Amino acid sequence: MSLKPILKTDTLLISKIDDYENWKTRKVLGILTDEKRQEWYYNVHMGWWNDTEDPFEGQWKKLNDHLSTLQNVWIMGDFNSPAEVRNEGYDLINASGWYDSYTLAQEKDIGFTVEKFIDGWKDKLKKQTKMRIDHIWCSNKIPVKNSSVIFNGKNEAVVSDHYGVIISV
Repeated sequence: MSLKPILKTDTLLISKIDDYENWKTRKVLGILTDEKRQEWYYNVHMGWWNDTEDPFEGQWKKLNDHLSTLQNVWIMGDFNSPAEVRNEGYDLINASGWYDSYTLAQEKDIGFTVEKFIDGWKDKLKKQTKMRIDHIWCSNKIPVKNSSVIFNGKNEAVVSDHYGVIISV
């Protein structure tokens, strides 16, 4: 997770389910590095907005409450919340005071991290297949120079059904 030495780690269960064998178990991992001693970096994989067992909103509340005591935080990963869909996960995170590095970026590409039907989304999508569901959010509004999608076949080889996001600050 880091090219620099890790000083501290933090883990948090954000799902109601805590079963290693169950794919709906959602755990978050955070690190504090030697290089940026005041910045925490968290990797997430959130559930879906209208999941009947464990919806996004409850997971976000647990995560946001946990992170509220920290000052400089980056959260990144698969949020399963399309930026293009209103009044769901993306808007909830934004309304909670977090800043999307993509919208802050001075330079950016099209931003889509999924460009075809993928597992978990086939029944949720009508016809739109391009989504921006992988994000990098920051607790502070900072200047972002560039936001780019990577591992999409244009900018490095494809390694997953989701593409990655990289930013320069």
